Amino acid sequence: MLKRAGLLTYTWDFVDEGVDTLLARIRDLGVTRISLTSLYHAGFFMHPHNPKRRTYLLEDGVVYFHPNESRYSDSVIKPVVASMCKDTDWFGEICERASDVGLGVSAWMVCFHNTRLGLLHPDATIRNVYGDSYPHAMSPAHPDARAFVHAVAGDLAERYSLLSVMVEAPDYRSRLHGGTWVSGHHHERDGVYLRPLEKALLDLSFNDADVEQASNAGVDVERLRRAVRAHMDRYFDEAPTIPTDLPETIEQFAQDAPLAGYEAHMRRTEETVLAELAQIVREHGVKLEGKASPSVDMALSGGYGETPQRMAQLVAQTKRTLTADQELGFTVRMGYNHPGMGWAMQSEQDTCAAVRAIADAGADEVLFYNYGEAPRRAIDWIAPALQSAGFRG
Repeated sequence: MLKRAGLLTYTWDFVDEGVDTLLARIRDLGVTRISLTSLYHAGFFMHPHNPKRRTYLLEDGVVYFHPNESRYSDSVIKPVVASMCKDTDWFGEICERASDVGLGVSAWMVCFHNTRLGLLHPDATIRNVYGDSYPHAMSPAHPDARAFVHAVAGDLAERYSLLSVMVEAPDYRSRLHGGTWVSGHHHERDGVYLRPLEKALLDLSFNDADVEQASNAGVDVERLRRAVRAHMDRYFDEAPTIPTDLPETIEQFAQDAPLAGYEAHMRRTEETVLAELAQIVREHGVKLEGKASPSVDMALSGGYGETPQRMAQLVAQTKRTLTADQELGFTVRMGYNHPGMGWAMQSEQDTCAAVRAIADAGADEVLFYNYGEAPRRAIDWIAPALQSAGFRG
């Protein structure tokens, strides 16, 4: 049986529609909490039902609350407040008024994916084997990047009435800013075809902090760096022909290079980030929410493009990895019916089937992604879907 129903929302959704109006609408859908942007990355979004704008180019890497400046006194990286929030702490306003209508609030916080900060602080970004900076991706190993993320999480947890801090991108990012269903806004283009192996090698972070920490843990980083550089140099030099004597897979490459140890360093780094964030927010009675990990209180999974049957399988699989005191939230994507993006909830019946499958499989919460970008009709299907699963928020 579901315990909660969540809806991911943008701050400008409320500014454009009116805080009280939108909160009442969300509560009438049967939703019991909102995840609200607090620190967010860049984007150029389409908003099909927004009363003031149909497209919106976001400010890059800004915060949507009024930070406590003293929290960042020891941090090289400082928060910049979004223009729309300069005069009004909209995050605080929404939190306060959400409580009045019985809605919980979680702070939706993007951690290390931040192009504005990466351009200002290139030393804190992921650097590939050639030393090139990936400005959209700060390294989780870098002390300045970590200090900033710690400060933001602590600031939010201390000052606002929150159920959780929901962390997105608390991990290493890939070379590409975009992905399988999110396009890059940097006009990304590869003039040379890269196989999965070459993509993975260019994703490796050789930031000085990563190199130092992995070396201290016993990894022969210089040997790995030489192997990656030699492979990529040869691959580029002989393009567009692919050398037949080079490794073809990451497994083959790892046979002659200490890749496993370096990847283990990266996974340890990601886990320590979550453990530190959990300690920070729990000091203020707030839970940490994020990808399944021993450090989170509220684990997140999702089934974008998956059928209800597959969603149920994913819920069950993730549940088996959690402890008895961890909760599981499962996210579904509303309205994305693009060809090639998998199964989509294109009707009320589809939405009901997905939510029932998630509930029956044992998830504690279903989360709907997201209010601003979903079609109006898809949002209307939330209420009957929750009712069909027996949830009475």
